[in-house]
Amino acid sequence: MRRLELPGRGEDMPRLEDRDIALIRKEGIPAIKEMIESIVRNKLEVQPENDGFQTPRAGNPIYKAMHACRSSSRKELSRAHRIPAGRKLSEKEMESVVNLLTRWVVREYNFYLEEEDQQKNLKEFK
Repeated sequence: MRRLELPGRGEDMPRLEDRDIALIRKEGIPAIKEMIESIVRNKLEVQPENDGFQTPRAGNPIYKAMHACRSSSRKELSRAHRIPAGRKLSEKEMESVVNLLTRWVVREYNFYLEEEDQQKNLKEFK
């Protein structure tokens, strides 16, 4: 299975908020990856009847990642990543989606930390 491509960081893309960062710090990346795998299995492994409406837009950094990476439904996975809808995801496809979402969360977490450090440096110029 090919490596799925991370989306850019446009202005209209979801961003992690303070409460998302707090959750990541509390749980750790390995636990977040397990949560991602569980959510992907529940929401995407088999195409549900309500495909396109099964993933909320907020409330969890994983949901934000799913929307940012265009993997919140089987239709989106099919359009954006050429993973066919209408059948069960293979283990390799599941692993690719989980890795994509984990990479997005880690990337956004790192951007958050960089921005936090830049804000601290600005305080020196008061």
